[in-house]
Amino acid sequence: MRRFVVVFKKELREMLTWQMLIPILLVMVIYGFLGRVINQEQQKQSAPQPVTVLDLDHSGTSGMLTGILAKANFTVTPVYEGPVEQVVTKAVQDRSAIAVMVIPQGFESGILARKPQTVQTYTIIRSFSMTGIQGTFRMDAALSAMNESIGDAYLRADSSGLDPAMVRNAISSQSFVTVGTVSAEVSPQAVVSVVTQQTLLIPIVLFMVIMMSAQMIAASIAGEKENKTLETLLSTPVGRGALVTAKMTASGLVALVTAAAYMVGMRSYMGSLVGTGGNVSEAVSAAVRKLGLVLDARGYVLLGLSVFAAIMVALALAVILGAAAEDIKSAQVVITPVMMLVLLPYLLSMFVDLGTASPVLKWLIYAIPFSHPFLAPQLIFARNFQAVILGIVYESVVFGLLAVVAARIFSSDRILTMKLGSAGRRRKGLNSGHITLPPRWR
Repeated sequence: MRRFVVVFKKELREMLTWQMLIPILLVMVIYGFLGRVINQEQQKQSAPQPVTVLDLDHSGTSGMLTGILAKANFTVTPVYEGPVEQVVTKAVQDRSAIAVMVIPQGFESGILARKPQTVQTYTIIRSFSMTGIQGTFRMDAALSAMNESIGDAYLRADSSGLDPAMVRNAISSQSFVTVGTVSAEVSPQAVVSVVTQQTLLIPIVLFMVIMMSAQMIAASIAGEKENKTLETLLSTPVGRGALVTAKMTASGLVALVTAAAYMVGMRSYMGSLVGTGGNVSEAVSAAVRKLGLVLDARGYVLLGLSVFAAIMVALALAVILGAAAEDIKSAQVVITPVMMLVLLPYLLSMFVDLGTASPVLKWLIYAIPFSHPFLAPQLIFARNFQAVILGIVYESVVFGLLAVVAARIFSSDRILTMKLGSAGRRRKGLNSGHITLPPRWR
């Protein structure tokens, strides 16, 4: 039993190092930060949401519907004239509403005649994050409240000879979705479902590609240091600047192939969703294409460049961190900062709507270079190509700075002396022979 305890303590000391504890603490901090951010975003979504009502009927019944919307947690802005397209365009440009409801002329007379009436709802989609698409489900709740109120009024007036279907569905909705300046007649939930299927796989695959590339280059450098081949390589007539350039070029080529394979696979996957024979109806596919929520050739090129630039940033950062690793085992530890920098924007881009986020949070997300490929699909769907291009330029600048730092490390003797502190102390202790064995083992 005593020998077991001795071995157990030895293994525990080797595992409970600062290299392992720091990543755990970082994950705790990140998740705590994410919890606060998501809670704040949910509080924003639970606040009354602005909606514009184009009342072409000018009646007491249409005014009653406005009051019902206010009770359903909406802030109503009534408009009494103007073409529908103009009102919707103004709401989009001024960001004054998440939806526009159109009450047609003759609405009250139809209700009094106990005939089903139809209102038009234009759901404005500005973001495809989880919090940004919550507003697409609010109008259904408002319509249910309207039907309940009208049905109760019918029952109070006269319940004899009433059609139960009429009582439950006195008002129906002709649903439209607006993205930018384009509107299409389609259910908002159907559009959100298709876009979510397209964008859900992108962050997951991108996260895997970045981590695989970073671990590959860091393990390569650490393996050369562990096998003592790095000293031999540095002693060759090849310049150290050329050496680091060759490593970065080779890594970049692998990253390019990886990004190309990723884009080819994603194009096939997305085509199966919105093309002929996909798992959605032809009407929904046509509406999605009309709204521009399908990546075209320009979108694929921009997304591919953003992904490639992010991979290059990860590789440059992995080269710098890999220089501090003494063996392949410690190389997994030094990659932790890259994992944290990729994990944070990956989760934030899923839950945070940048349109409503605070300026500090917004610029924090933009400052992390790995945020841009996660945001690129949403920006491309919103036809905000300028933001995607600026993100690619920013990633390229960060990569250039990291590449310069990596070149300076390889050009000096730091590449041979950089090491993880505790690993170095352990190796020093082993080399000095100061190993104390238990008395019974001597």
